[in-house]
Amino acid sequence: MYSERNPPEEPPCETCWVDLMPINAEAAEVYMITRNQMITAGMGQVIDISIPAVKIVMDLWQVTDQKKCLSKVLATFAHFRPKEEEK
Repeated sequence: MYSERNPPEEPPCETCWVDLMPINAEAAEVYMITRNQMITAGMGQVIDISIPAVKIVMDLWQVTDQKKCLSKVLATFAHFRPKEEEK
């Protein structure tokens, strides 16, 4: 919401509540469970999220469209990854 303002603004706090569209709720839940399951290399450099971990959670949660869910989880991970590397 704040990023869509002209000019863009930062949200007023880190704990602001975000209402997800229902179509994204399943992928968000899978992402939140698996976001710390990463593939690393070398000196702990993060390569990507663990697809086997995502697959296991999708199976446990009985996700019907796993391809679409995986795509959303990967996109979410890619979106937040650069922000994590800044810390």
